[in-house]
Amino acid sequence: MIVRSVARSIAHRLVEQHQVVSALSSVVDLVENGESDSALDGIALVIECYRVPVLRAEYEWLVIAATQQDSMDPLTDTGVERFVIADWPDD
Repeated sequence: MIVRSVARSIAHRLVEQHQVVSALSSVVDLVENGESDSALDGIALVIECYRVPVLRAEYEWLVIAATQQDSMDPLTDTGVERFVIADWPDD
C-alpha cells in the first residue's frame, strides 16, 4: 500500500530520529494488519506531531492514497501540506 511505502521512505531519511522511526513503524503495522484508514490517519498525525519534512513526491502519494480512500480529512485536518519540502536538504 502507498501509505506503507511513504512511511518507509520517511523512516529511511530520518533513520537517526528514533522516535519518528518508531512511530512510522506503527503506521506500517497498521497497513500490514489491514487498517488502511487508520494508517493514513496515523501517518498524518506522526508528520504533524514530529513536524516531519515531507518530500513533494511523498505528499503526492499520500494524496493519491487519501483519494483512493475517499477521504482527504487526515491530510487537511493535520495540515500535512505545510511540512512539504521540494527536495531533501543537503547535510
